[in-house]
Amino acid sequence: MIKGRLSGGSAFMELFQHTANLLTVIKTYHPQGLSLIEFFDQPIKGMVNSTLQTPSLIPLAST
Repeated sequence: MIKGRLSGGSAFMELFQHTANLLTVIKTYHPQGLSLIEFFDQPIKGMVNSTLQTPSLIPLAST
């Protein structure tokens, strides 16, 4: 029983980390007025077409 609880705890922490990573992307990308759908769509399209630029979480320089 203890083993099951311990492994369940580590699975929870792994899911928590995935959620934290997604929230980081959202919090970084959204204030820049950029599309989150495009952020996730571009890498998938880039696997087929290597000429596409991959998205970045680094803010664009203001001109």
